[in-house]
This record gives sequence, C-alpha cells and structure tokens, in this order.
Amino acid sequence: MRGGVSHTSPHRSRSLHSRSLQGDSAHAPARLARGDGIGEYAENPAQHFRPGREPGLMLQHPIAGVSEEYFMAAPQKIVLLYKKSSIPDLVLKNAQAQAPKGFTFTPCEAKTPDDERKKQVASADYLIAYGVGFEDFEAAKSVKLFQVLSAGFDRLDLGKFKELGIPVANNGGANAPTVAEHAVLLMLSVFKKLPLHHNTMQEGKWLGHQEALRMRELRDKQVGVVGFGHIGRETARNVRGFLANVAYFDPMGAPAEVEKQLSAKRMELDELIRTSDVITVHTPLNKATRGLFGAKQFAAMKQSAIFINTSRGPVMDEKALIAALDAGEIAGAGLDVFEEEPLAPNSPLLGRENVVVTPHIAGTTIDTWTRRLDFGFGNVVRVSKGERPLAEVKG
Repeated sequence: MRGGVSHTSPHRSRSLHSRSLQGDSAHAPARLARGDGIGEYAENPAQHFRPGREPGLMLQHPIAGVSEEYFMAAPQKIVLLYKKSSIPDLVLKNAQAQAPKGFTFTPCEAKTPDDERKKQVASADYLIAYGVGFEDFEAAKSVKLFQVLSAGFDRLDLGKFKELGIPVANNGGANAPTVAEHAVLLMLSVFKKLPLHHNTMQEGKWLGHQEALRMRELRDKQVGVVGFGHIGRETARNVRGFLANVAYFDPMGAPAEVEKQLSAKRMELDELIRTSDVITVHTPLNKATRGLFGAKQFAAMKQSAIFINTSRGPVMDEKALIAALDAGEIAGAGLDVFEEEPLAPNSPLLGRENVVVTPHIAGTTIDTWTRRLDFGFGNVVRVSKGERPLAEVKG
C-alpha cells in the first residue's frame, strides 16, 4: 500500500532498468558540449506541447492521445523535488492540476527532513526535480525516470543514475524561447546603455543625445553563438530578426538545413571570439565548458565587443571578466548567471554602466512553466508505457 492506494499496476515493471542508457561515456564531453546538453531530441520541441492553451491555466487532461482505458490501472506516484525559492506557489498549484490521470502527484520541498524526503523518494515511481541536486540513490530503487524541469543538469551525478539504470531527461528545450529572448534583451540593454538612461531618468535627469556616440545597434553586427542547441538556435533566430549576422561554435555542428534556415556560419571558437561583436553563451556546464571563457578569451575579443552569458556562471572566469572590463579589453557584459549565486552585494560586477545583471531569471516565465510541466509529465507517461523519454541526457 502506498498512501492508501495499492500499487499493482503492470507498469511498475522494472524491465526498463535492465537497459543501459544509449551512448558511451567516451563521447560524453562532445555531446554535452552541444547547446543545451540534450542527447537525441526532436528538433522542434513545440511539437510535444499542446497548442491553444493560455499560460498558467490548469489542465483537466494534459496528456493528449492517451485513452481512458490506459488510466484504469492503479495509480503510480510522481514526486516533485524542488526548492521553495525556485517554484512559485501558483506553479505548484498548476502542477497538481496538470499531473496526468492515473498518477498521484506529491511535492517534496528540499528542506523536508531527510527521513521524510527519503521516504517519499522510496515510494516514487517517477521523480521530477527543479533547482536541486540528488543524493538519495539508495532510496530510489523503484524510480523509472528522473525528469529535470531545467535545461541544465550539472547538479546531477549522471554516472550514478546510469549505474542504477534510471534514465535522466531534461526539459527538451521548453525554456528555449524565453532564455533566447532574455539573451537579446541583455544585448540591447548593454548596446543601448539602458541602465544608465533608466537610472538618470529616475533621478530626474535628461541626458538626451549626450551618450549617442557610445550606443550601438545589432543590425549588421556579428553575433557569435557558443553552443547551438535549442537555446542557441532560438537566439540565432531572434537576432536574425534584427538583421544581425550569425556565427556559431558547437563541437557537434548543426545540420546543413538548420545553418541555411538561420543563415548561420560555423566557426572554430578562436575565430568566433576574435571576429564577433557580440558573444552569447548557451552551453551546459561540464568538464569541457567549465572556465571556457577566461583571460585569454576576453583578451582576444574586439574592444568594441560585448559578452553575454545566460547559461551557467562557471562557464566564465568571473575575475578574468572583471579584469577585462577594468582594462577596457571588452566594451561590456550582460549576465544572468554567476560563479556564486546569489551574487554578493559587493561584487565588482555591480555599479557599472556597461554591465547589465539579472538574478538567474532568463529561463523563468509563466509561459515556460506551462511548457516545462507539459513536457515532464508527457515523459512520465511515455516511460510508464515502456517507451524511452524524450530529451534523454546521455552521460
């Protein structure tokens, strides 16, 4: 008995655990260095989400194409592991409503006492996580899927999940549209000196055109996209709308038709750094990308270029970035992520008119939460039917 419900569903079979995850670790660095760190996925994640729904609305039956007969089996348990500061109460309420029929859904906050949290994990058939790591492997003996609601998965020990035969999946690009929008927001904010003009207007000052010669536009600039997965490609699509030129670096490359559609030119990283007017980073955090941008890379950038990071803080060497800004080696930066979060109130990155900072919010909107949950719950249903999850991480 689990929560008063007998779990005798045939879908509780552990046959899935006997399969090894596809791909071998020898190829992991190259694969993980791709865009969002997604293994094999559909090129258009939107096809997995149901159209015609307003953001934030609760669903009565979110998983399309699943018969009522399928849900006659005894409920299986979904446990959401989360940090309270990361998921608003409205999202939790919506998640309860979006959970597919035939499954129970239990939120479990990160600060829950260890014994209670492990009890929830031990009773779970599927774990969904956001904003937390995971160490309760001994308790996860019945888990068939570990579904992350974010694009990144750097908090997870993928080797341990593989050892236990538990597939791990990320959000399949569900947050790509909003992260890509935020990247462009940061580009324009730095180029147009938005903080300076906003702050002086708030102080009752009118600078007018005094700063015009220090402002720039995106049109005809080369935007160098580092990491060309879902988010990188969406960013390229956005800047093309401003008539910017797109160059990209990704060890995996991109299909010729994608390059043609986005008018994107593949470059080696050194060339991209040297020639771009904007560098925007969209890689996962792993051994290959940690410290990818340091003193050497910033020194190689154009003095007029700006650096944008909406991926993970440790992809850049923050001290090296600060030194490059102090020395005038680059013109500015737009940052949503930092080596240590929250960013310290006395950080040297603050108080600069050529640096725009936001508190790791690029991927979070009510629209994004709807897509994240749709995708995650859809994967639960797929795995319960004996299928592989979409956006499975290959570690």
